[in-house]
Amino acid sequence: MCGGIVLMLLLLSAGCRYEEGPFLNFTKVEKRIRGMWSVSTVYKDGEKTETESPTPVETLRAQFEFYKNKILVISYLDNNVVKSSSGSWEFGDKKKTLNVAFQSQYTAISRQYEIIKFKNRELKVRFTDDKGIVWTIVFGLEYSFVPYDM
Repeated sequence: MCGGIVLMLLLLSAGCRYEEGPFLNFTKVEKRIRGMWSVSTVYKDGEKTETESPTPVETLRAQFEFYKNKILVISYLDNNVVKSSSGSWEFGDKKKTLNVAFQSQYTAISRQYEIIKFKNRELKVRFTDDKGIVWTIVFGLEYSFVPYDM
């Protein structure tokens, strides 16, 4: 009984890894990220936008596929044409950041997304671009690759 109380106090004092949660999750982040994630919402300097995005690749409804071997495949619409980009991903800063690299219209992009929220079906990240604009991107999990070990 005493051991359970001590464990609970340790968990409560440890705090949350991400700003908006979850408080506790038993699935490793490397497993949670693996799958197809769709961009559901984009915020520019805190304001929701449906017409602007940091790059043509990071747009609403773009699909980011994170594979076990650190490969990233992105599908997105550009002038009603489905295009794709590939790159890589990894966690950084004790899994508080998601580092991605990909191509956007012949330009190599490297991003360090600060993870704000990372639940089983929702991923919320933020970064500041070269112009000082703070972008927040919310992803929803379409499906997980974990059962397929991809």
